[in-house]
Amino acid sequence: MNSAGKIVSIPQEIMFEIFSWLPSNSLMRFKCVSKFCNSMVSDSAFLDIHKCHSVRTKFLVHGEGVYYTAEEKKDGKASASVLQLDTFNNHYNCNPAYSRLNCVNGLFCGYESSYMQATIFNPSTKQVQFLPKPNEGKCWNTFSLGFESEENKYKVLRTTYHPRERHTKYWVFTLGIDKSWRDTQNIFPCIPYSMPSVCTSGVIYQFAMADYISIVAFDVKSEKIENIALWYAVEFVYYYQLIEVKSKLGVIDCRKWVRGYFDLWILEKTPKREWERHIIGVPSIWKTTKPKFASFFDGEIVFVVNSGDSCCLCYDFTRKSWRELKIKGHPKENDIKGIYSYVESLVPFG
Repeated sequence: MNSAGKIVSIPQEIMFEIFSWLPSNSLMRFKCVSKFCNSMVSDSAFLDIHKCHSVRTKFLVHGEGVYYTAEEKKDGKASASVLQLDTFNNHYNCNPAYSRLNCVNGLFCGYESSYMQATIFNPSTKQVQFLPKPNEGKCWNTFSLGFESEENKYKVLRTTYHPRERHTKYWVFTLGIDKSWRDTQNIFPCIPYSMPSVCTSGVIYQFAMADYISIVAFDVKSEKIENIALWYAVEFVYYYQLIEVKSKLGVIDCRKWVRGYFDLWILEKTPKREWERHIIGVPSIWKTTKPKFASFFDGEIVFVVNSGDSCCLCYDFTRKSWRELKIKGHPKENDIKGIYSYVESLVPFG
């Protein structure tokens, strides 16, 4: 309202610019204000611009039966505050303490081996979607979220191991399109591991066991599968972790952490699919810790350490340097089971 008492409307392009800088939780409230606000916040062009403005690193911290979000504060101090997300705790029965999670563009896929149902959730908008339950009987299911940029589609890959037949079938659910699981007609004589997968450059990667341990690669667009051999014969896969490193697949081997280093193997994008080894030294003050780690984000690999006051150890892959990031406000009696870095996203489920 101006000085003459007349209501002055703000031009839509100015509202568009202002809204594009707002945090996701504020935008979710504005969607209820008017039809214009709802349509603007849901517009694909707005989603793209808001994503470019949302450059702050956030973390999803997975505790014992609870989820938290943490945001690093840019005040010159290496610390982060933690907020509990009660919304996700209401769905704890489908994402228990030892859920396997993987993240793509701010969306998370969670499941637990003994449960038949997976969920997709967005910690920025607090949206949760329950995926259809498989129709098969007692089979071993794992779930992985993937993204295909050309068609802008999010797909969930379900691997179903049939113990009698000793093979794995692969099913797909496209968010916002499918109503049930689609059979991809891919059958592999392997056993999938219930370990977090990773999606990078439109390909979902997960560990599997056939005659030997290898990595199964699922192309999200074509829905085709191939098998990738490791750099040598791996006997025990639980020492390893899949990770995305600058749009490439990486595998972390922390067995030698107590000796002062760990190995990072990166799959180079060459016709021969060659693995490149990176030996990363660990500062002596952290050698006695037992790290857990998250995805690669903004040039850093993030580890979490449960040692009294919880903290993160961040390794800058480009600068070859370490820093410590304190997690403030996390209950000491609740050990952290995993930590995952992401950027705020308004991606709708369809």
